Amino acid sequence: MSAISAITVLIVDKTGVIKETLVKNFLENELYKKAGLKTSEDFKYQTEWNIEDIGGKSYAISVYGKTTGRANQENKYEFPPPVDTTLFFGNCILVNKENNVATNLTVAEWNAAYDYLFGGFEDLDDEDEEEDDDDDDEDDGLPRTKLGYVKDGFVVDDEEEVEDEEEEEDEEEVEDEDEEEDDDMPKKRSKKTSKSIKKKAEPKSGKKKAAIVTPIPTPEPVREEFLDCTSELSEEEYV
Repeated sequence: MSAISAITVLIVDKTGVIKETLVKNFLENELYKKAGLKTSEDFKYQTEWNIEDIGGKSYAISVYGKTTGRANQENKYEFPPPVDTTLFFGNCILVNKENNVATNLTVAEWNAAYDYLFGGFEDLDDEDEEEDDDDDDEDDGLPRTKLGYVKDGFVVDDEEEVEDEEEEEDEEEVEDEDEEEDDDMPKKRSKKTSKSIKKKAEPKSGKKKAAIVTPIPTPEPVREEFLDCTSELSEEEYV
């Protein structure tokens, strides 16, 4: 097979990363070298994706790789059908051809082809906007508060809040009146209690028992006793 002038092909790393590489002299039977393999054993063409028109350009992209290998060497990239369930080992190579002649393939072109082969990916932002629009349509015609919120049991109008507050105030006033009545009750009860105490203090009969008085003995008067010293006061005799 004759060599072709330099072209750009894509290497699909086993980790799932895609990068461009330049092949100066393109030879299909030597692509295994660009895949980092020592031998071409089991490294071969697997399938081709034909895309008629992407941005006014057609593509015929082929993938080359191995379907046998050692554990922990599996290629983690998710390829489009019909090889979406095929387990590859090591690095793979993507080559674009035009009229069966290898030509350049960039990462951007492959990404566009990848989306096309999977039927296109819907924009998640668009889905969110559509869901929001649907929610707005469902809420049309429902009663709303002054601030524009739908009365769904979680949001209440200001008037309802005022009514609730007034009801709470009325309940508080009733409770205060009950408390005032309760405060007056002890006073009335205290008067009755004092009367009953007075009645109990009074004796039943008008007779009073005589008190027993014990006489206190009168102390005897203290007698003054004088010593008789007349004999001692006699005149001394002088010789």
